[in-house]
Amino acid sequence: MYLKELEDIGLTQREIKVYLSLLEIGTSSVGKIIKKSGIPGSKIYETLSKLKQRGFVSSIIRQGKQFFSAAEPRTILAYLDEQRRIIAETTLPQLEVLQKERKKEREATIYDGYNGIKSIYERILRTLKKGQTFYVLGAVKAQEKLEPYLLYFNKRRIKVGIKMKIIYHPDAREFGKVREKMPLTEVRYLKKEVITPAWMDVFGDHVVIFDLADIPTAVLIRDENVAKSFRTYFETIWNLLNKS
Repeated sequence: MYLKELEDIGLTQREIKVYLSLLEIGTSSVGKIIKKSGIPGSKIYETLSKLKQRGFVSSIIRQGKQFFSAAEPRTILAYLDEQRRIIAETTLPQLEVLQKERKKEREATIYDGYNGIKSIYERILRTLKKGQTFYVLGAVKAQEKLEPYLLYFNKRRIKVGIKMKIIYHPDAREFGKVREKMPLTEVRYLKKEVITPAWMDVFGDHVVIFDLADIPTAVLIRDENVAKSFRTYFETIWNLLNKS
């Protein structure tokens, strides 16, 4: 019997043959292992040593002679867990450094329909961390079609500690009053003469422009400089508005 799956987790062909042989014959001397596995004597000790290092084989001394035993098959799971731990502690940090060093990719995507718009808000929750803020400019009355979902979104946002600063169109004051009572939330309102059929969100290095007229549509732009510019625009308008 030969299990290629054991090769896939890092064992060599010789190591597999020795391990499987020991499982079949039990605690054995080197001579019996050579006979059962077919591994030449010049390679058997090297192979057994590597299996011992991995925890697949153990050894004992009886009357001055060394005997070897195969570890329980479930040792394979422990071995895999250990490999994952090593990867998590050594390899992943190096890979993450490479990812951070890579220049951030720009992105521009159009989303159609309410499910597409909801996916953007789910992205906000995945992107921002506790203490960070996302900004909403010109939220309109048309959001009422999304209100049940937005209330659910805000509940989760608050739970993870994400802040929100939102500027409402004056015709959407009823929604603003609800947000005014929410933790981690600041609300202001545009002047009545300002007409904004669309609204804009800024979070992290993302900017999103929403339009719920006719077919609900959102345009997402991912660009650090663009997002920084729109946050500056937002703060400029925010500071010109009264708190209520």
